[in-house]
Amino acid sequence: MGFGVVSLLNAMFRRMFTSAGLRPASATVDAGDDTVIHFWAHPSLLQPPPPPSSENHHQPPRPVVVLIHGFGPDPTWQWAAQAGPLSRHFDLVVPTLLFFGASATRSPARSDAFQAAAIAALLAGGDHLPGLAGDRTVHVVGTSYGGLVAYHLARELLDRRHGEGGGVRVGKVALCDSDACKGAEDDRALAARGGVAEVTELLAPADTSALRRLMAVCAHRPVKFLPECLLRDMLRNYFADKREDKIALIKGITTGEGFQLTPLPQDVLIIWGEFDQIFPVEKAHKMKEKLGEKATVKVIPNTGHLPQQEDSKLFNQILLDFLLHPNSTSNGSASAK
Repeated sequence: MGFGVVSLLNAMFRRMFTSAGLRPASATVDAGDDTVIHFWAHPSLLQPPPPPSSENHHQPPRPVVVLIHGFGPDPTWQWAAQAGPLSRHFDLVVPTLLFFGASATRSPARSDAFQAAAIAALLAGGDHLPGLAGDRTVHVVGTSYGGLVAYHLARELLDRRHGEGGGVRVGKVALCDSDACKGAEDDRALAARGGVAEVTELLAPADTSALRRLMAVCAHRPVKFLPECLLRDMLRNYFADKREDKIALIKGITTGEGFQLTPLPQDVLIIWGEFDQIFPVEKAHKMKEKLGEKATVKVIPNTGHLPQQEDSKLFNQILLDFLLHPNSTSNGSASAK
């Protein structure tokens, strides 16, 4: 039963991606370390841009949005509700982070900054995404752990553009329920909320009891009944694989002592679930303080750590308004209530 339900959900979410025009692909971004990134992208990014003609001369290419997932199931699960609405306006790249799914590396590095460097290499164009050649604008969106990667990716792309005098142009940055200010005390508080001794026990569950605890703190209104067979299959498919590497990723997060979260030159949207138990909503305002006047906060009511799933309609409205319209951020905080 469990296998059938998980397989059905997998097929449904993949179908939502393909219906949005996305296609799966993979790229070796560092041959020395055998670093391979699997990703979804629009076909226009997977082939070189067409030569200029009278028909396309005055049609600039669409901006690109990179969607970066967090811990948990496949990125198709995490961004299914955004793929269609965003694809009406943007070309998308949805990478699978290293040590999730089939993305892998022999490098010993396990930091979120290393994840960002691998995605930056993917976005460098060339054989990986030839459609990104030229002066393309790339917006960066990340949720939870993916938001930490998104912040470093924006920095990495800026450094590459300034250092090499080329590359993609960083547009806007959206960080969703992603606490880049967290430290050891926050991890201890999260472990206490989840009823575990160490935060790694919660975020990288080893059994179905731990997975139930994780799901309970992630959603504001968690599903009350989940069959044990379904949880076993979810655990086997999405959490057990490379679990030790995932624990190393958690321990390798670069926030805390020695890390300074500093403002980005781009507009930054900080989206947060009102009742997030992983990263409480007050951390959104702490992020705003650190990221400065070009950042704004939007709180989505009656949602937890997964607002893009719990209220996808409002989440998509807020995100699209930010990405499509100039000056869509304000100096200060705002609420979606």
